Amino acid sequence: MQFEPDPKSRIGAARFIGESVSIGRVLVVIAYRDLDGDLHGVNAWPATGHDLRIYQGGSDNGQDDRS
Repeated sequence: MQFEPDPKSRIGAARFIGESVSIGRVLVVIAYRDLDGDLHGVNAWPATGHDLRIYQGGSDNGQDDRS
């Protein structure tokens, strides 16, 4: 899943949520797109809470309890 720009980003970065087969976890990756359109990784972490529910297709009832 891709959110570009990430609604929580102050710099207009993109948020990607997807499964890493090699580690068997869903990850959140934040990346910044430069003026040439190239993506540069900024940060990444295992998905929890709101991000994991979005990936799994569940409802979060408007709550964001990311940890």
